[in-house]
Amino acid sequence: MLSLLLWPAGLLIELLLLVRSVQTKTFTKYIYFYAYISCVFIVSAGLFIGHSRLEFYEAWYWPTQFATLAMGCAVVLEIVRQALTAYPGAERFARVASWVVFAATFCYVEWHVARRTVWSTSNATVELERDLRVIEALVLATVMAIVFYYRIELGKNVTGMIVGFGAYVGVSVASLALRAFVGPRFNAGWGNLQTASYFFALIVWTVALWTYSPNPDPPGGGGGGGGYDALVDGTRARLESVRSQLGGVAR
Repeated sequence: MLSLLLWPAGLLIELLLLVRSVQTKTFTKYIYFYAYISCVFIVSAGLFIGHSRLEFYEAWYWPTQFATLAMGCAVVLEIVRQALTAYPGAERFARVASWVVFAATFCYVEWHVARRTVWSTSNATVELERDLRVIEALVLATVMAIVFYYRIELGKNVTGMIVGFGAYVGVSVASLALRAFVGPRFNAGWGNLQTASYFFALIVWTVALWTYSPNPDPPGGGGGGGGYDALVDGTRARLESVRSQLGGVAR
């Protein structure tokens, strides 16, 4: 019942977010994030229109979840890109590592499912979502640890993305764990928790992204500062020292 109440309200908020992104020209600033919202809106609108026809809903619900799960990974990549934009080296490493881990997860789940003699699309999707949500939570936690450790200042837009998607991913991980423990009896509660947490994320995103608010410039006019620069300089100095010592031994 809760899902049916929040479903049309969520569609309206998604549409509002997309319209507002065009008005404020933030669509091109956060293209991965808004691509995710667009994907979810199209999928949700199609399922909502045909949800009264059970055969149509069951035939399309689980396959479309693969698309939204893939685009959810894009939101994490958007957060990585925006949170670490002032530190190109760290951002590039985190982005590539995230891509590799996400791709490996898709391949592993597909391989694991293909080995079974009996399998269903719904079970494969739930397994994929469980694994991806855990990885998304780990990537977000790592990004936040870097942000706090190096005292990186984030703008309202990126902060809202992190809070909204972090809450949604956190609830998803917890509810999927409960579903695995309790079994099919928890299906209704799982669906309500997923819907409510995503609706909360939409509210946060609407408030945070109503106007364009980029990250403040880092100390020193960009390119990083403070602890991050010290770490980079220290690492470079140690590498130069090791290289000199190795050169001396070779001679």
